[in-house]
Amino acid sequence: MAVDYPTNMIWSTLVTKRAYLGGALVLNHSLKKVGSRYQLKIMVTREAQADKEFMAVFAAAGIPTIVIETIEPARQGKVNKAFWQKLAPWAMTEYERIVLLDSDQVILQNIDHLMTLHLPEGYIACAHACTCNPRKLAHYPKDWIPQNCPFASANQHTGSPAPITPSSPRTHHLLNSGTVVLTPSKPQFDALIDAINTHPDVPHMVFPDQDILAIVYRGKWKPLPYVYNALKPMRDCHSSLWRDEDVKILHYILNKPWESRDFDENDKVESTHRLWWGVWEEVEREWTGGEAGEEKRRLFDSVLRSVVAQA
Repeated sequence: MAVDYPTNMIWSTLVTKRAYLGGALVLNHSLKKVGSRYQLKIMVTREAQADKEFMAVFAAAGIPTIVIETIEPARQGKVNKAFWQKLAPWAMTEYERIVLLDSDQVILQNIDHLMTLHLPEGYIACAHACTCNPRKLAHYPKDWIPQNCPFASANQHTGSPAPITPSSPRTHHLLNSGTVVLTPSKPQFDALIDAINTHPDVPHMVFPDQDILAIVYRGKWKPLPYVYNALKPMRDCHSSLWRDEDVKILHYILNKPWESRDFDENDKVESTHRLWWGVWEEVEREWTGGEAGEEKRRLFDSVLRSVVAQA
């Protein structure tokens, strides 16, 4: 049965390669599972569009795609060009509201209220970046240490984020772009493009899209509670803040659940992969069961089996 989705507000995610197809299907399925009344639309690049089997998966899933043009800085550094494509929704002014999600997330509770969240003009909303660096990754900024993490300053009982003030540590001005609530705007898009072309830090950015957002929207972004972008390592490094029952969006940063079915059920972080696989099993039944149809079963065998770990 066709769903009559609102046309002026959408969820969107960027998928540039086959490796993330399983993630995108889980994201879409989980949005439907929690009863969202809004539609997910997948952004794809021209290069991805040329992969006919890649595009056929979205067609079979009934997920609309939006082909986006290349976005890259005029001065190239050692940056992943794909990250910049996440800025494309700011130019999609045919929509009143877009909530940008990452395709390595699973939705655990209904989040439709983000579509009507009040944003002052020129603002976005997103959650802070966790700057604990629990894995002690050498390429992360030196001030990414637990005592500087904004989540350490959040209300540990309610989850409410710490207010950002001019005297806040530098790290409190940083955001994670896994979930971004935005109002498309040509002036704001132009400001982002100008920043990636002119800001001196661009060639050296570790997290290009979210670093540029933190620069352009400094003092103009509304912090969301962590539950709207719960980074899986936070279940351990912010155990006093984390409540399983409160998490609305679980974000699988670093290693991805679809890469292996073998994970440590007793590990605080890796055990979260069980939730992703639970949704994937529902997707798999939808694509391989008796009601799936020949084309879905063919695509599952020829495409999805190679990008999602098998038992």
